[in-house]
Amino acid sequence: MITVGSLSRDEISSAFPFLAERFSGRRRAIKVLTHGSPDFVFWIYPDGRLHDARDAHARHVPRGYEHILDDEPDYGGFLRGRVVRSGGRQLVVVYCRSEALEEGGPAVGQLLSGIRRIPVPISDDAVIISDNGDLYGTLADLEDRLAASGPG
Repeated sequence: MITVGSLSRDEISSAFPFLAERFSGRRRAIKVLTHGSPDFVFWIYPDGRLHDARDAHARHVPRGYEHILDDEPDYGGFLRGRVVRSGGRQLVVVYCRSEALEEGGPAVGQLLSGIRRIPVPISDDAVIISDNGDLYGTLADLEDRLAASGPG
């Protein structure tokens, strides 16, 4: 399980207990929280454009790209995710390969480009995780990671 960025698992698990190092049923707990009452459900095109998936990824796939549902976890280069607020903290869950957001690079740039277009305010201290509970830090951490990776 990946843990990078400025947040420790111990620190963030006070807000999101399912992010604790040892938590049974992590994926289920993430799903319950993010599917209950999300602030925003999205697809992000490979070029960083945002697609509002309204209430469900499967029912609101970008037109002409229905095939990406059959390409889990890569989704044809798209990123999909959900934004939710709980206990005063904002959480962004991204369905992707674990290593995709671990270092600065194309996927981080793609995610940040899409997140900047979300019509719901996303705070710099929003916690970014994968659907498996990989912890990528805050939105600010991802921006720093991308800047540190240099041009390209």
